Amino acid sequence: MELIPAIDIRGGRCVRLLQGDFQRELSYPHQPKQVALSFQEAGAPRLHVVDLDGAREGRPVNMAVIVGILEAVKVPVQVGGGLRDMASIARYLEMGADRCVLGTAALENEALLRESLAAFPGRIAVALDVREGRPQARGWLQGHHMSALQVVERLVALGVRHIIYTDIGVDGTLSHPRLAEVEGALRHVRSLGEEVTFIYSGGIASIEDLLALARLGVDGAIVGRALYEGLLDLPTALRALAGA
Repeated sequence: MELIPAIDIRGGRCVRLLQGDFQRELSYPHQPKQVALSFQEAGAPRLHVVDLDGAREGRPVNMAVIVGILEAVKVPVQVGGGLRDMASIARYLEMGADRCVLGTAALENEALLRESLAAFPGRIAVALDVREGRPQARGWLQGHHMSALQVVERLVALGVRHIIYTDIGVDGTLSHPRLAEVEGALRHVRSLGEEVTFIYSGGIASIEDLLALARLGVDGAIVGRALYEGLLDLPTALRALAGA
């Protein structure tokens, strides 16, 4: 299982939101590029970078900061937040992003999702930010009419092969993943008969959380606050996963 450090950017700074709430922000005194380099030096196999301002405004806002990260690091980087047109997706991929992560666009604009999957095979991931069983869109401000599992079925049928599943209820809280929910979502994805990378995010606070997710068969785990606040040491966690 890949351990993927998160770099969430708002106003050019590294932040974490508690349960997806823009009014409950934790800010860290680190420059995003330096954080990215430190994660790379510690052995991170991949980085997850999100433009939170972009997610809320519907367009890339912190592109200059994110491009600076892409230029500085050598590990693969997946980028999301406000990617709702082909030009923005193409720009990030051209600048070195390994994958672009679509959220609201994947839920609301099937034509764009189809076009991006066809134009950039293997390089499009979809973020499902789930609250009480339903995906949220527009920076976690708007719920979707379909259940998360129904949306998963639709996405896989359209050709999505990388899904990032975030449990908003525990995201940023360090209160541990709700493993039964993760297991149910993962089982549903696997039942669809396609090879889909399933990446989980939300509430991870310890090496034990990571090992539990690995035992479920999760392909990747995104970790933010636990790394920033020293609850998880990245090299130690990577060694634990390698030995599991």
